[in-house]
Amino acid sequence: MKIFAAIDLETTGLSPLSNEVLEIAIVPLNPDFTISTNIPEFSCRVRAEHPERIEQQAMGVNGLDPNEGESIGVVQLALMKWAAENGIESITPLAHNLAFDMSFMKAAFPIFSRIFSHHGRDSMKLAYVLNDVLRVRGDEEMFASGSLKSVKNVLDIEGEVQHHALEDARDAAHAYRKMIAMLDMA
Repeated sequence: MKIFAAIDLETTGLSPLSNEVLEIAIVPLNPDFTISTNIPEFSCRVRAEHPERIEQQAMGVNGLDPNEGESIGVVQLALMKWAAENGIESITPLAHNLAFDMSFMKAAFPIFSRIFSHHGRDSMKLAYVLNDVLRVRGDEEMFASGSLKSVKNVLDIEGEVQHHALEDARDAAHAYRKMIAMLDMA
């Protein structure tokens, strides 16, 4: 089965070459980008194998303990099992800053990352597109920045940005769906 899914990762820094994934979430979506109730979400904490490479700024943002969680190998096996048990052959990913998440996904979970389509959806890029549509029409831009916090504030999506993978994946899907609806009005 081919599905859409919102994804989010929390990491120990900004470089997929030297930093690690600390948390992963995959939230299956229906064709209308609402959260699916037919396929369970996947969420897991990952223990850092190289704490010496941690960027303190990243840890200040996500507040995660790099010593908690499962090993990367255990998480990769759990991902493969989750996909197999749910008949998932391919995932079209949706994320806020998709390129960032996919670069870490490929580095941390090379076998599992092959399941992802190259044609993902990005709620951050969609916010910029909406700004461009408004600018072309001579209207004021909606989003002061492309951050998830800014997008959530403008779209009146409740809750703080948690910098926890499961909540942020859900928020990215909700924001994307709201912005898609706005394109009908543009």
